[in-house]
Amino acid sequence: MLFHFTTDDHINEQGPAETDAGCITFASEQDFYDVAKEWPMKRLVEIWNRLPGVEAVARFTDRKTAVARIWRAIQPQTEADRPSTRRASKTQHRPVFREGSKAAQVLTLLCRPEGDALNEIRNQTGWQAHTVRGFISRNLSKQSRKVRSFERDGERVYRLKL
Repeated sequence: MLFHFTTDDHINEQGPAETDAGCITFASEQDFYDVAKEWPMKRLVEIWNRLPGVEAVARFTDRKTAVARIWRAIQPQTEADRPSTRRASKTQHRPVFREGSKAAQVLTLLCRPEGDALNEIRNQTGWQAHTVRGFISRNLSKQSRKVRSFERDGERVYRLKL
């Protein structure tokens, strides 16, 4: 398979007879590296961010990594290359806290329909207020669990949306 760059840095797959005389072509990762070794890293980032189905990046750690990732992304995928459903479900796995742990206790308190007040969670766990807030922020919110925070009778109350 032969690839070439368009004038606006898009990568197209072309057959051997379909290339233009003035375009940059490459057929292997090493060819691509040789072509891109003089380019600024910003150009490689722009090429990567234009590729369909990739997560945009602000920068690459180095040129070799950038070239390797772009090369893998432009390769035609076969059925064996596609991520399996098992792998996809593993990335969306929500960790379960160890039974009886303080984290599990907090999760139980927050799962109640009325939620629980910050001071009640502190009394139950022995944690300080900033620890409770940090736990909710890091371990619950960042795991895509929806946490609702509101005031009831002048106290901060947290509740998980189920």
